[in-house]
Amino acid sequence: MKKNKLVSYWHALLYVGLMAGFISSCGTTAPDPQVISTPELPNEPGKELFIETPALKKIKGNSIQIDPEMLYQQQISPEMLITDLRMANVRSVHFFIVGNWDGSRNDQLLKPAYLQALKAEKIAIWIMLLGNCIYGNSNLPRDWQMEFLKPYPNPGIRFYSFHRPEFVEWQINRVKRILQNYEVDGIEFAESYFPEWKTLNGNGFYGDVSVFARKMFTEKYIGSGSVTVSFDYIVKNPAIYSKWMDFRAEAILSFNKRIKTAIKERKADVLYAIWGMGIRRGSVAEIREHFGLDMPALAKEVQPDVMVLQTAAQDWLDPKLPSNYLLDYASLAKTLQVANPKVALSIQADIVSLGYSNPSVEKRYPTWWLPFFDLALKSGYYSNVAYEYAFAKKEGIWPKNNIADPISRKLYREPSLQSTVIADAIAPLALIKEQDVHWKMVYTEKGLGWCYIN
Repeated sequence: MKKNKLVSYWHALLYVGLMAGFISSCGTTAPDPQVISTPELPNEPGKELFIETPALKKIKGNSIQIDPEMLYQQQISPEMLITDLRMANVRSVHFFIVGNWDGSRNDQLLKPAYLQALKAEKIAIWIMLLGNCIYGNSNLPRDWQMEFLKPYPNPGIRFYSFHRPEFVEWQINRVKRILQNYEVDGIEFAESYFPEWKTLNGNGFYGDVSVFARKMFTEKYIGSGSVTVSFDYIVKNPAIYSKWMDFRAEAILSFNKRIKTAIKERKADVLYAIWGMGIRRGSVAEIREHFGLDMPALAKEVQPDVMVLQTAAQDWLDPKLPSNYLLDYASLAKTLQVANPKVALSIQADIVSLGYSNPSVEKRYPTWWLPFFDLALKSGYYSNVAYEYAFAKKEGIWPKNNIADPISRKLYREPSLQSTVIADAIAPLALIKEQDVHWKMVYTEKGLGWCYIN
């Protein structure tokens, strides 16, 4: 499958450029990091109800998104890929498909040599799809597309509506074909939401406000045979607008229920992950209103195996974003755990897009994103994931295979022999940085720490 060059960079090109314009135009530029004096981490409650199944164990820990086209463009061999994943202690990968792939066998899109290498290394494989859009060329009917308050400015991406039953059926059949043609450990849909955060009164990047959607809403919530209401009428009437929010949330809820059913009926041991949204200063109610994502209902009613908090653009576009910003998402994570104590939580970061799009911004080197990975796991998240491996290699922010002395040693939290010991005997996987001639910050299976090498 051939994609436009912009497509393969996903956030790094299209999304960064577009979102930067959208955000500035609606007065929601990236906020300064929120300070939380006593963060409450999502370790409780209901931990005793969580069951770690064999399928879940395969994806526990660090993971990474991989754009397969970018992987091949970088001429990264299967052997090099495996070596790199070992250095970041990655246990699962998310092959991120943004184009008009219908799930048929495609050895150019997902090359067998890479799949075989991952399987041999016991690295789990996710197929990651987009719920609301297609990048590049699309042969899907035009009338399935969302309508925004103002026309969407870029023809390189097409948004499709969850209100369109034909589009939902297409996604379901896509999943069924994937399961027929590939042995995978999980399937997930990122960005299964209605665009976008607080754009209702801003730049107009808000959907779906099509006649089709409004007619469906009118018949269901106002009365069969009633004249189709305008969107202006909806937003100016609080009681109607409240029902409109329900209408959007129920469409996404139904989509996820049907996708999960399609997966489990075909292969019960294949995991299903729902992607929600994390945003500092964003409440559960606000996320429901602006994205249509009722995350507690999704966790409780769909019962996914995994629930992922995706970092919102308003956060990852912040050049001062600290690597511990996930602490600000603790209340969102706890809400999900209360809604469904059995769900495995994951959290996603964007480690590369901002630095690529803005050379004046410091890149998010391993000293930024490896602590993010470690803190996520220590905070109670079952796994983590970041965008994106091949692009991180291109930008020089992936750990390097530079350990000449991989002997098991004590791993310290700080570069001091009096510091807390993380592990008594652990072999370093990758050197991250050095302090004087003896202390080396390294990444290991126990996370990031310091080894004293004489």
